[in-house]
Amino acid sequence: MDDTVFSVGSVGKTFGNFRALSDVSLNIRKGESRAIIGPNGAGKTTFVNVVSGVFRPTTGRIFLGGTDITALSPQRRTRLGLSRTFQISSLFRGMTVDDHLKLALRSCGRREEGGETELLRQFGLRGMADRTVETLSHGDQRVLEIMMALALRPKLLLLDEPTAGMSIAETNRMIELINTRIRGDISIIIIEHDMSVVMRTADRITVLAEGKVAAEGTPDAILSNPLVREIYLGSASGY
Repeated sequence: MDDTVFSVGSVGKTFGNFRALSDVSLNIRKGESRAIIGPNGAGKTTFVNVVSGVFRPTTGRIFLGGTDITALSPQRRTRLGLSRTFQISSLFRGMTVDDHLKLALRSCGRREEGGETELLRQFGLRGMADRTVETLSHGDQRVLEIMMALALRPKLLLLDEPTAGMSIAETNRMIELINTRIRGDISIIIIEHDMSVVMRTADRITVLAEGKVAAEGTPDAILSNPLVREIYLGSASGY
C-alpha cells in the first residue's frame, strides 16, 4: 500500500533568468520526518515557499494526500492539511499564550472546549497560559508557534529553522519535543542548518545544492556521503 502523504514531482522555479530550483522530486511517507539541508544559496528558502504556496512552481506538480495543490493558495493548502512555522516569529507580543491557541483553533473551525488546554498540557506550558508572548523566552515562543501549527491538525508540518537563535539548552528541548510530541504522528519537513539537530530528528535527509537534489538517504548514509562532504567543505555545518 502506498503510504505517501506528500510528493513533489520535477519541480522547478525560475526568477527571470535565474533558476532557483531545478527538477526537484521527493516523496514523504506518513509519519516520516524529512530534513532538507544544503549550503547557503542551495534553494531551501525557495523550496519552502513553493511547498507552502507563497510561490507557484514554474514547472512540476505538488501533491498533498493525493490532491494536486500546485496552484492552490497557502490558505487552501492549510485547510487541506499543510501547516508551517516561520524563521521569524509571527506572534502577537501583547496577546496571551491561551489567546494564540484559541485563535489557531478557531481559524480552522475547531470550536471544541479545552482544545487549547490539551495542547498546553502536551507541551508542558500549562502554567504559561495567561502570560503574554513578550514575557516568554525565545524557546517558549518557538514552542508556541509549533503548538499553533499543530492546532490545525495537519497531515504535513513544515518546520522552518525551528532552533534558529536558540541556546544549547533550548535546542535540546526542541529536539526532545520534536521526537516525543510530534514525530511519528504526522509527517514533518524540517529545514535546518544545525546538522546536530538534523541527525537527531530526521528519518531521511534530502540535500539541495544549486537548486537540485544532490543526495538523499538516511542520516548515516548522508553523513558518510563524499559528495555531501564536498558540498559542505569549509562550512560551519560540522563536516
